Amino acid sequence: MNYQKEAILDRARGALVATAVADALGAGYEFQAPLPDSEPVVFKAKLFDLGEYTDDTAMMVAIARAAKRGNLITELDLVAEEFFEWFKSSPKDIGIQTRKVLKNAKGKTAADLTESATEYLDSHERAAGNGSLMRTAAVALPFLSNPESVGIAADQISSLTHMDLDCREACVIWSKAIRHAILFENFDGIQLAINELPAFRQNYWNEIFDQAESASSPTEFANNGWVIHAIQAAYSAIRLNQTEDPSHLVAGIEAAVRVGNDTDTVAAIAGGLLGARWGYSAIPAKWLKPIHGWPGLKTKDLVNLADEITEPIWL
Repeated sequence: MNYQKEAILDRARGALVATAVADALGAGYEFQAPLPDSEPVVFKAKLFDLGEYTDDTAMMVAIARAAKRGNLITELDLVAEEFFEWFKSSPKDIGIQTRKVLKNAKGKTAADLTESATEYLDSHERAAGNGSLMRTAAVALPFLSNPESVGIAADQISSLTHMDLDCREACVIWSKAIRHAILFENFDGIQLAINELPAFRQNYWNEIFDQAESASSPTEFANNGWVIHAIQAAYSAIRLNQTEDPSHLVAGIEAAVRVGNDTDTVAAIAGGLLGARWGYSAIPAKWLKPIHGWPGLKTKDLVNLADEITEPIWL
């Protein structure tokens, strides 16, 4: 365990910046077949410019901006405000479920969004998309000393657009795992988070992660627009490429980009946890230089944002 200031900040920065890097890398391969191992993973301009991150990171940035302004739990309206501010920018891409929830909300408060998300859940069989899991990397940073608060915040923020229980619990598990990785430099936070769920849900999630652990490739979880396959594909990319050194971050992100279909989102999910484990210092410089996106941020701005919202537990 290393509670030194620079080590904590490096891993907190890693959570945010590796999400953006992985997202921007994956954007060029979105909705294509799995990428063969023989082809290198590089930035490609498709719908987004070279090195531009997508809605995955933009919504994470919105959460981070809200955390900079106030408490993510007691001032949830701040998150709603930031989501609407991003939505007003006419993003190039936005998930179907997120778009409909934001568009159909009667007002711009957290309560309005939660009501709209509940209505969407009640009227759609497929309301368990990956759109809230993709943006979780910022949730843990203000609550490093309090895993319970991480879980509360993750659940509430998911509920703004994705009310389905699978979506909310996936966000809780991943956010707690990111917090644990920042503090303890391992991935044990996933199992610890599952152990803290209600007893009747623990077997359900243990089976999901057991399937991911036993998979021979992340491509086995092809329906990765669904939150369950998304988290399984991301975890499989991490586990199958695990090493005891920072090269794991690059290998894990590249494996996530290779999965096919919703590549940017699977990569963003994996990138958040890998960055939390290995830190900003593990991200190659060639991946950092081109990163940019809403609202006009570059890599250095994401680093500053991480520094501003990370709880100073080293004091």
